[in-house]
Amino acid sequence: LKKLIIRDLGKVDYLTAWQEMIDFTKKRDQTTEDEFWICEHLPVFTLGTSLKNSILPIRGIRCINTDRGGKITYHGPGQLVGYPLMDLRKNNLYPKELLDLINRTVLSVMREFGIEGLLVPEAPGIYVSKPGGANQFFNLAKICSIGLKISNHSSYHGFALNVSADLEPFSYINPCGYEGLRIVNLNEIAQNATLESAKIVLVEKIKEQFREKRS
Repeated sequence: LKKLIIRDLGKVDYLTAWQEMIDFTKKRDQTTEDEFWICEHLPVFTLGTSLKNSILPIRGIRCINTDRGGKITYHGPGQLVGYPLMDLRKNNLYPKELLDLINRTVLSVMREFGIEGLLVPEAPGIYVSKPGGANQFFNLAKICSIGLKISNHSSYHGFALNVSADLEPFSYINPCGYEGLRIVNLNEIAQNATLESAKIVLVEKIKEQFREKRS
């Protein structure tokens, strides 16, 4: 069984974490163990490669252009962020399989809190049922955003699950490029959900899902 090191970085500035992911990925070689970083970020908007048009702060919250896929999203306290730093080749994983593993991991975390997450074709991330909304997100709200970068067969960036975050900053943008997409927290639906309890479950589920694939 190959080892997967899970690191809890606590609350960390987005730029710091991103730079550390890039450094880790550049330096890694055949012998480097895969790692899975878990953290929480200070308030920031991040823009993916399909949206490169803003570096001005939005209502006082800074914007950072990143190298991950996707458009714009918000990160802030109360959001559980997971970054799989995996060597895809060594693990015989295709990018799509890694995405499936991430989806399965987050869906199983939500299930522990009694919530059924949903996937939407052509719109990465995880959603829940919520009356209202429109178009492809009719009766849906987004609870988790996902954006990856694969460089030299290695992955970084990852997912952000809203647990108890201040969701107001999402209303300043079109989340993930979708106008009117509604965003929810885990603790809106599962009152017992806290960042700490969700983190404990997440660590458990990472071990389950990723070990299965790797053994």
